[in-house]
Amino acid sequence: MNDNENSVRATVYLQVQPEYKRWYGTANRDTADAIDGAKVVGSTQNKSQKPKPGTVEVKITIEVPKGAFLPLRPEAVVVVPESMTQPHPVEVEALDANEEDTL
Repeated sequence: MNDNENSVRATVYLQVQPEYKRWYGTANRDTADAIDGAKVVGSTQNKSQKPKPGTVEVKITIEVPKGAFLPLRPEAVVVVPESMTQPHPVEVEALDANEEDTL
């Protein structure tokens, strides 16, 4: 559980694949020296049932301040100019309340 009431946590599982140096042949990829970098090739909310071959799965939990989400509730005031409105007159027919309805 999150100890900080002003933030929330989210977890993601990243599948990370090594990038090998170009001059290393496929036979020489069994050493750490052959790895030049890494890239994320997949992400899931839960641990993957079928991770991509040749990857390692890394669990990452991030903590985000709740205030970071507040701009997601945009608020706007829309002013409609009178020139863009068309009045619709209301027509009313008066009936004598003393007359009996014959419908």
